[in-house]
Amino acid sequence: MNQIYYAIQNIIRGKDSTLIKVVSLSLGLFFSIIIFAVIGTQLGHDSFYQNNEDIYVVETAWDSGKGLEHKNYYCIYPTAKTLMEHFPEQVETATAIGQFAPRALQHGKENIRLDLIQGDSLFFQTMGVPLVEGNALDLTQPDALFLSESIAKRIFGNENPMGKMLRWQNRHELIVKGIFADMPQNVTIHAEAVLSIYHPWDGGRDRDWKGGGNYPTFVRLKKGADAEYINQRINPIVGNQLATTKSFKSGSVKRVEVSLTPLKGYHLKNRQVTMMVVILSILGLTLLLTATFNYALISISSLSHRAKAIGVHKCNGAEASNIFGMFLWETFFLTSISVLLAIFLIINFREQFGPSFEAMFSVNNLWASALAILLVFIIGCIIPGHLLSSISVTQVFRRCTEGKKQWKYPLLFIQFAASAFLIGFVAVIYVQHRYFLTKDMGYDSDRVVYVTHEFESPANAMSNLRNLSYVEGAEFSMRNLLNFGGTIQVKALEGNEGKKFNTRIAQYNDNFCRFMNIRLIAGKYHTNSNEILVNPAFVKSMGWTSDGVGEVIPGTGTVTGIVDICYPNEDNNFPYMAKWIANEMKGFAVEMHVRLKEPFDENLIRLNEEMKKLYPQRTPEFYSYEMQLNNRFGSVRSFRDSAIIASIAILFITLMGLIGYTNDEVRRRSKEIAIRKVNGAEVTDILRILCRDVSIVALPAVVIGVLLSWQMGEAWVSSSFKDILAISPILYIGVAIVVMAFILGTVIVKSWRVANENPVVSIKSE
Repeated sequence: MNQIYYAIQNIIRGKDSTLIKVVSLSLGLFFSIIIFAVIGTQLGHDSFYQNNEDIYVVETAWDSGKGLEHKNYYCIYPTAKTLMEHFPEQVETATAIGQFAPRALQHGKENIRLDLIQGDSLFFQTMGVPLVEGNALDLTQPDALFLSESIAKRIFGNENPMGKMLRWQNRHELIVKGIFADMPQNVTIHAEAVLSIYHPWDGGRDRDWKGGGNYPTFVRLKKGADAEYINQRINPIVGNQLATTKSFKSGSVKRVEVSLTPLKGYHLKNRQVTMMVVILSILGLTLLLTATFNYALISISSLSHRAKAIGVHKCNGAEASNIFGMFLWETFFLTSISVLLAIFLIINFREQFGPSFEAMFSVNNLWASALAILLVFIIGCIIPGHLLSSISVTQVFRRCTEGKKQWKYPLLFIQFAASAFLIGFVAVIYVQHRYFLTKDMGYDSDRVVYVTHEFESPANAMSNLRNLSYVEGAEFSMRNLLNFGGTIQVKALEGNEGKKFNTRIAQYNDNFCRFMNIRLIAGKYHTNSNEILVNPAFVKSMGWTSDGVGEVIPGTGTVTGIVDICYPNEDNNFPYMAKWIANEMKGFAVEMHVRLKEPFDENLIRLNEEMKKLYPQRTPEFYSYEMQLNNRFGSVRSFRDSAIIASIAILFITLMGLIGYTNDEVRRRSKEIAIRKVNGAEVTDILRILCRDVSIVALPAVVIGVLLSWQMGEAWVSSSFKDILAISPILYIGVAIVVMAFILGTVIVKSWRVANENPVVSIKSE
């Protein structure tokens, strides 16, 4: 009990250092708990599915003449059924999932956007998603719809949703036949609504062996079944089914390989995800250790004025274990206060995490937060607690202890290196993100907005849009310039070994290229269906020795122009072809583009309001190219913003530790400073001495931190992007200069008063 009493007294007496400790620990715990919670969601991916160790992903790899590639979980639709038919002793259930249906439902006049997938009657059983109400067999009915609990409540409130009708695409009636448990965000297949895969909205496209690999496919194996047994026998069966299809007969596809891999851990096989987990782990540990070592540094810096009190305790019979216990309780109270403050911040910022919040702080994921708190408590206790308990009884008769630099310098070194590392890494993220938003794409998207919509008459829609006073022009394409078009195969010249290669294909109407100011390298824009545009990579792949203008592609058309456009996060080495389409395209969803006049934001709002009047049943909503480009790199932006906030936090934590260290150094060396001034030292001389001592630690720490940021930044960029900006060494040099200026500036500001103080004052105090 005495240990608790003295611990509380020490906290109250040292209120200034207590405040610094609590603030820095709270910030460190706040950010590190969030980071570790995110890591926990990645490591616990797909744990929501019941008995997920029995679920396997069916992967397909395609060989188009370059060996097996494009391996992913998108399979040909009948694959699931084939697995069940040929391996009944191993496969319990299997399901194929559709993900290309429009993701919106209508309830009255309300349009509800949600994650909607197409599933069959075995979806819930295979994936291990609990059904709250309804019978999964109802998914065999074309108009069946299953909703998640939260979506059902959002739409119908407290009413029973079973049997209620919703509309889809404002023309299909669906009946709610079941309710399933809410899925967290960290699952491979996330759904808020499941529509029967047998709904005829798309004419049953691609649901035979002639279709493409468009369906994520999963199987649930029986207990004790061996997936390798299936892997060794499935491909001849699939090969026989595919042998008669057009793609195999033409030779465009050489073979397809199907294999089963466990769903558990599948998410972490993605190199980008693995790299993110590694980087977040480093960032989280950096923040956590910086805050913890800062706590230890401030505690060690207090030895000079706590030594006498500890000596008195020992004179009165206190053992080293009693002193350690007293500090343990002190750390426990301060850590508890910091944890409560961190929880308060997390709760108040929960809206910033969106739907991921529940998964981040679920019961199964709390181990990550608990581990962070435990690490802070243990490290925060051991180092300062050991030093405090080892203070000699003789400190009663001395004014202060020695500097304990053997502990202070390593702790400062870690904080300085961590600050330089995090700021350097943030700089890399910021520069790469800005590069994608500002790079020259080969066209002009300024004030351009677009919408994907099936207009009854695109030509009439363009005319209506052009007549609006705030519209400069309107054209359409079959795909916007932020997305690749479909892929087709083209045969190169015989002189180029006659190889077939894949090319992206886009389709533009009459004036689209001029409207978007697409950069033309040679020739002219296309004007009819027999004319095409290609890029330099296409010319190279074909093996043409000319610039490509005037060349003929059999069965396709004549090249009239060479264009130079690129796509976000893609290099320019992928062949590209653009074809002409007529202004009157009926029965297809087109990408209508509009260039607005200034003021842009106001006119975009006016345009969308006008669309509600013109198309009240299925209102098209326009989005700007800039907005969509930002959304494309939304995860990078979020990562960047989080890293910036974390770097500000770590700078603040480092500042707290540096202030504590400088105050202790100035107090400890006040007599030395006074004597130097009496002997003729100037203010600049005093500041130079203090800065030199810190620089001995800071300079190598900053260099190491910047080098680590360079290595980690390169690893992150290479794993996340295809189009990589070469970052100049000047950036890293600038980061090192900024961090050193911050460190030395803090020392100068905190030492300025003592350096200018009358030396008599310091000598008198002795």
